[in-house]
Amino acid sequence: MKYKFKRIAGILVFTSVMLMPVSALAASKSFTFDMTHQLSIGTYTSTKGTVTGTINMSSWGGDDYFTIHIYKKGLLSSTLVDKLQYEKSSSGSLYTDSSSAVTTGESYGYEIWKNQNGLRIKGSGSLSY
Repeated sequence: MKYKFKRIAGILVFTSVMLMPVSALAASKSFTFDMTHQLSIGTYTSTKGTVTGTINMSSWGGDDYFTIHIYKKGLLSSTLVDKLQYEKSSSGSLYTDSSSAVTTGESYGYEIWKNQNGLRIKGSGSLSY
């Protein structure tokens, strides 16, 4: 009986250790945008110590720059910790930027911000967090 219990416990520990790397893989969130000033992407719990944003622009709409703000979520407020920055270039899409200002296990909000000038930008992207 003791032997069976130890064997089952050993199998459970082995299985847990083998599945741990799968759960440690980075999460990813895809999104699209069609906006003129500000758009919330969402709030996500970081699964690693960096966040990478990849953007594919379908229209810059006359603008040439925008950011994705990263806010650390608190109980009553949020604090801006960093920005992912994207600038129009002659090489075109894909645009990528990363930040190491996030901590594994913490929640962060992500928002796209651009100049409030009435110009519309359109595209799609993903956050790997």
